[in-house]
Amino acid sequence: MGAAVSVDLDSLSLAEQCEAIWEATLAAEHADDLERQSQPLVRLWDGHWRLAGVVCSEYRAEFTWIDNDTGTALLELPLDDPLAKWVWRTRARVEAGEGRNIHITCDKTGARWSGRLHDHSIERRADGTQVLTLRFVHDFQHLKHYLIWANPFFDASVQIPRSFGPVPGPARWALKLPLFLNVLREQVQQHGWQLPDDPLDPASWLGAVGLDMSQWSVVVAPTSFAEDLAAGTLWATPHSRFKYWHDMARDILEDAELSVRCRRWLEGDPPPWPGAPQLRHGVLVIDIVNTSGYCSDTSNGGNPFDGLARTVARFSEDFIDSIEEPITDPVTPADYLIPGQRRTHVTTPFAVYFDGPDTGIETSKFTETASTAVQVVTGGSSMPGVVGAPPHGWGGAPTTQTLSTKPSPPESKWPATSSPP
Repeated sequence: MGAAVSVDLDSLSLAEQCEAIWEATLAAEHADDLERQSQPLVRLWDGHWRLAGVVCSEYRAEFTWIDNDTGTALLELPLDDPLAKWVWRTRARVEAGEGRNIHITCDKTGARWSGRLHDHSIERRADGTQVLTLRFVHDFQHLKHYLIWANPFFDASVQIPRSFGPVPGPARWALKLPLFLNVLREQVQQHGWQLPDDPLDPASWLGAVGLDMSQWSVVVAPTSFAEDLAAGTLWATPHSRFKYWHDMARDILEDAELSVRCRRWLEGDPPPWPGAPQLRHGVLVIDIVNTSGYCSDTSNGGNPFDGLARTVARFSEDFIDSIEEPITDPVTPADYLIPGQRRTHVTTPFAVYFDGPDTGIETSKFTETASTAVQVVTGGSSMPGVVGAPPHGWGGAPTTQTLSTKPSPPESKWPATSSPP
């Protein structure tokens, strides 16, 4: 980020070159300060992603990202603000065709937080002011509602086989595949599909089977198997028997140190990925990125004399612990050779901050959670709509089964335990 300043040094003397470089440096620092001090752009949108207004009179605004989970946002507006009145008058919004849902985006130096209104309330405070408080949830919440169907292409009444997967492969590709198939299932059900005019033309099938994403409300950024394999992403075998995608992917994302990115694409933004098709305004783009590099290539230590050491993590023989192996001939990212490029590449970070007696970290927190159960036994369930009655003599509702212990018969030396069928 920041402003790129170019200086023509060929026609200048050495003293003039030094002065020009110094002036360009000061101009770049001034541009960085202005960008850093600029106010975030907070906008409210109606249910169809039409702009309702720009937030300018907020009392308080907080936006929180949580890695691989749903963040929250808090916005406080004076009740006499036009946007506050628009939010509070729900019935008027619905009758005007603006929808019931309210969306929000917050843009700051390239980052964008987007979410949907969860609830809003009016508060009268001690000083007499009336405040409308709005609470939003991040768009990551959508992922917690995507069910992984055993067969995304079949109807709900015909699910063969009984489970999806396992799908072995690099973790990003392996997790995106079931998510994309179920997003495809959702969008096809909404927009429908029909046989193409020329069934023998493969290109005509793209729109027929629903791969025309121009009207989709959610899309998954593509990652090919070969691309993810070349990136060195940790392998995984996701599988699901009607689990939600977030529940299926949570442990894999943690082990592979991957992060889910949910970003709303708005008209005027650059394409969400190279070669992206035409997308609708306000579409939610879901991607999985590797910002850690722990299992592929990054810096995990070093010293002031040799600099940061490039290492890659590998599982030990027990597949539980990991060991860090040094990279003998690291490659400098090509991005670092581009003038004006200010971003840090995951393989070669600019700095690594470690907590200790002498550190640049001002505040930090480490939490250790104690272990709970050491053994968990689960089983199947009855067919849909069939509830088994409890055995004779058992208490509770038909869906409640309680383990009971009865006295042992005289000829037995072991306690007899009755268990659910």
